[in-house]
Amino acid sequence: MLNRYLVVIPAFNEEQNIGRVLEGLIAAKLPLDILVINDGSRDRTCQEASRYREVTVISHPCNLGYGAALQTGYKYAMKKGYPYIIQFDSDGQHSVEDLPAIMHELEHSGADIVMGSRFISREGFETGVVKGVGIGFFRMLIRRLTGKKITDPTSGLRGVSQRVFNYYSVRDRFPADFPDADILIQQILMKFTIHEVPAHMKQREAGVSMHAGLKPIFYMMQILMSIVIVLIRHKLSRKVA
Repeated sequence: MLNRYLVVIPAFNEEQNIGRVLEGLIAAKLPLDILVINDGSRDRTCQEASRYREVTVISHPCNLGYGAALQTGYKYAMKKGYPYIIQFDSDGQHSVEDLPAIMHELEHSGADIVMGSRFISREGFETGVVKGVGIGFFRMLIRRLTGKKITDPTSGLRGVSQRVFNYYSVRDRFPADFPDADILIQQILMKFTIHEVPAHMKQREAGVSMHAGLKPIFYMMQILMSIVIVLIRHKLSRKVA
C-alpha cells in the first residue's frame, strides 16, 4: 500500500553520499515512499541506491539534468496517484528532521508548495560570496516582479502538491537543466500558493557541487534569460485569455 508522500531524490554521481541519505530517510520511519532518479550517473550511484529494498530506483540512460530527473519523479507520482511529493537532494545537505514540518504545512495550510528555507531560523546558513549575491538578487527580483517574499529562492527542499506536479509532469512545461527562480516566478504568477518553513541544511561532505567554481555566474545568466521567457509567456497567455 502506498504512503501519501513520495520523496523524489535526483542523483548524479553521488555514490559517496546517496547511502547515508537513504539510511537517514529509512531510519526516520516517516509515512513516505522513496524514489531515486539515477540521472545517468557514471559511478556506482545506482548500485548503492539499489541496495535498499525500501527504495525504488529509476535510471536515465544518460545525464538529462536535474529538472528532467525531477520531472521523471513527477510522472511517476502522477501515475501512482500520490497526493504529495517531497523533493530531496542526494548530496546529504538536506535534513530529514525538517520533513515533518513540510508535511504538516502541506496537509494543513492548503499551500501548493512548501519550501524549506535556510534563512528563517536564527542559525542562518553560510554561503559563498558569489552564491550569496545570487540568492539575494533573485530574492529581490521575485519580490519586485510578483510582490511575494521568498527568503530562499534556490532551496531544493520542497513539498509539492498533486495539483502542481501534475501540471509540470507534462512535456515542455518544466526545464530539463535546473528549475529555480524562473519556475518560482511562474508558479506565483499562476496563483500557486507558496509557503516557507525553517530548514537546517548542512554543508556537502563529499563529491562536487553542481554550483562549484564559476558555474554560479553562468547559472545566474541562464536563469535571467529563463525569467524573461516566463514573463513574456505569461503576458501572452493573459492576452489570449
